Amino acid sequence: MNLGRYIPDHAVTTVPVLALLFAIHFFFLRDEPLNDRIEATGAQPNFYQHWLGQTPESDFDIDAELERLNLDDDTRDRRIRELLEAGRYQHARTLLLEVAAAAVLQENQQRLGDTLMLLGEVAIHQQELAAAEIYLQEALYLTMSRDDSVGTARCYQLLGELNIHARELARSAANTYDELWQARNAIARGVYQGVDESLRHVIDRNLEIRRYGAAADAWEALASLHDRLHDAYPAQLARIEAAKLFAATGQSTHVQRLFDQLDTAVIGEAGLAEARGEVDQLFEQHQQDQIRASQARDYQMLYHHHLRLGQRERAWQMRIQASKTLASTSDRALFQRQSDIIAVLYNSNFAMQRAREFLDRSDSLFGEQGVAESLAQNRDLEARIY
Repeated sequence: MNLGRYIPDHAVTTVPVLALLFAIHFFFLRDEPLNDRIEATGAQPNFYQHWLGQTPESDFDIDAELERLNLDDDTRDRRIRELLEAGRYQHARTLLLEVAAAAVLQENQQRLGDTLMLLGEVAIHQQELAAAEIYLQEALYLTMSRDDSVGTARCYQLLGELNIHARELARSAANTYDELWQARNAIARGVYQGVDESLRHVIDRNLEIRRYGAAADAWEALASLHDRLHDAYPAQLARIEAAKLFAATGQSTHVQRLFDQLDTAVIGEAGLAEARGEVDQLFEQHQQDQIRASQARDYQMLYHHHLRLGQRERAWQMRIQASKTLASTSDRALFQRQSDIIAVLYNSNFAMQRAREFLDRSDSLFGEQGVAESLAQNRDLEARIY
């Protein structure tokens, strides 16, 4: 029988290539050989709850931005500076919105545009990229309507930075996903050396980029590692940490599943009661966060409503109230549901393209104005695009 007629032409070249790649991976890139020997993982895990207040460090020049804003209120300037330096971005955004509202009433377009740009930059470092884009697009409209070439170039630069940050977050999420998969694979194969440290890195990094579900998955993987090592107590503690994260994001089904796996003989009745109390408290906080987030959305809708009616003062009062309401919620309320890693990576490809386009426009305007320092900043940003 002639089998060739059943084989597509492209398979003649594709199959050998795939076979070669598999051989390279198996013989050169594989991990340690399979074995049944249990290897030590080092010290006992030091469980912690730093995720309750995790905030990424700021890397933008706060002094330069506030100097550009040139506030005439020293007290407010100092308070905004303190909040930004402490990483309390949402509270700083509320004060900046008050500055923007005053600029609207005074018809001070320069200060309004500068404030919106700073609001966009703060939101970028808070990882609220959708909000950042809104602020920056508003600022861009103002600078273009005023024929402010330098301000427009700055807006394009920040929009480029926003998309670069989106790409970096996507890459980080993908890297931690791969590292978690490799750790799970190592556990399944019985190779435990270094897995504890790897899973801790996955947990830390996912908390930094606000992927709480992925961090909880890593805690569960850590629990399975200690099950394999017959470390019953650390395994139970890891499951409790995972349950806390799930409770803090409102995923009660996962919480119950994890508590069903707890062994009272290991952690004791008192330990179980304490864990349930913490989980109940976190779940209650999540429910309150949801209520406040819903109220903030209502205020935001009222902002747009009054804006359409031409009631600018009333509109901005609603916008400020929305920000104040969100400032009393935890960051987890804003990041409790993240897109699948494949979707995040796919969208980040477009973010790279948008970043280049925005920086090209910024280059053109900064070049016309001869702003060499800003052009150098663009070169630094372009180096981060990949």
